Amino acid sequence: MATTVKVSVETRDRIKAFGGATLEDTIIEALDALEEREFWAQAERAAAWRETLSDEQRAAIRAREAEIDAAFDGIE
Repeated sequence: MATTVKVSVETRDRIKAFGGATLEDTIIEALDALEEREFWAQAERAAAWRETLSDEQRAAIRAREAEIDAAFDGIE
C-alpha cells in the first residue's frame, strides 16, 4: 500500500541530497536514525532518574524486575 505525501520542493531536494536509492529509502533511513536517537535519549533519562533514587528504592525496583524475570522464565 502506498500513499502520496506533499512536501515542498526544498524538502524534496533535501531528501534527494542524502543520496538514497529512492526517496522512500532515504526517508526510512532518516526515521530509523531518529528512532534510535530517541531510544537512547529515553534510556539516558531513565538512567539519570534511577541515579536520583535511594539505595532502598533501587533495591525495590531490582526486586520487582527479578519477579518479572522469574515469571517469564521457561516461556519460549
